Amino acid sequence: MKLAIPDIPNDPGDPMDWLCRADELGVLFSPADESLEDFRSEIEKKRQELQLELPSGEPELPPDAAELPPGIREKAEQIIFDLYGIRPSWVPAYLSTRETGHFSAGVTAIYLRDGKPWAPVIFLSGAFRSKPRHRGYDAAETLAHEMVHAVRTGFPSDSAYDEYFPCQVHKSRFRRVAGNFFRKWYIPVLFFCGLTFSALRPEFLILPLLVLLRELQLSARIRSAADKLRELGLCPMPVLLRLSDKEIKMLACGKRPACLSETGSLRRDLFFRRFRAR
Repeated sequence: MKLAIPDIPNDPGDPMDWLCRADELGVLFSPADESLEDFRSEIEKKRQELQLELPSGEPELPPDAAELPPGIREKAEQIIFDLYGIRPSWVPAYLSTRETGHFSAGVTAIYLRDGKPWAPVIFLSGAFRSKPRHRGYDAAETLAHEMVHAVRTGFPSDSAYDEYFPCQVHKSRFRRVAGNFFRKWYIPVLFFCGLTFSALRPEFLILPLLVLLRELQLSARIRSAADKLRELGLCPMPVLLRLSDKEIKMLACGKRPACLSETGSLRRDLFFRRFRAR
């Protein structure tokens, strides 16, 4: 299996140009990154470790793994570039039903090192080998969905929007609106079990009501944050992808997070250079 970290040449003249190139590749400068130098050093360290330790320490591909059919990657990269300004061409992707299971169209495997996310690998269902759609999922949209997961590995895994951003790549309005509802297995379980048991005990209705209120709150919050970004003259979707849950909440409440208010903030400069509304 080929793990990869992109090679982003240094530009001593303008560090922001380097950051913009990294950002377009999907190597995101997240809220947890302290400085550009630390961020750049961490990427280079990962690349050197890959060169030193692979292929001898390279994870093995599952026996049923196969290359993607022609054209799927190009379509997927165009989908997320149009929506989020990202082309993660370096993220490896394979077909493997053994990795996805028979009931999933795609998964993103995140290899860890010292307990931290190190390198992502995407697997799509082997059913896409012979057809462009499987169980209602389009192959290119599924790959784009998983690519969004892959580039957000530097963000907390418990984000309330963990499925919101990947699901926006789909043409299906239902998936765009309701996809985030399925980010954790217990959310739909609480909702549907509560509805079922409420037929016997009305007090159980509180469970689906609480779940529904929480989902409506998250939806309203991200819509409000998007409106605030438009007022600042920014394209909302690319910027929202690069914000933490805390920053989205602050923005929705009418407060500007540091990444949008502090003069000299690298993330602010990046947002206004790459995603200023035209």
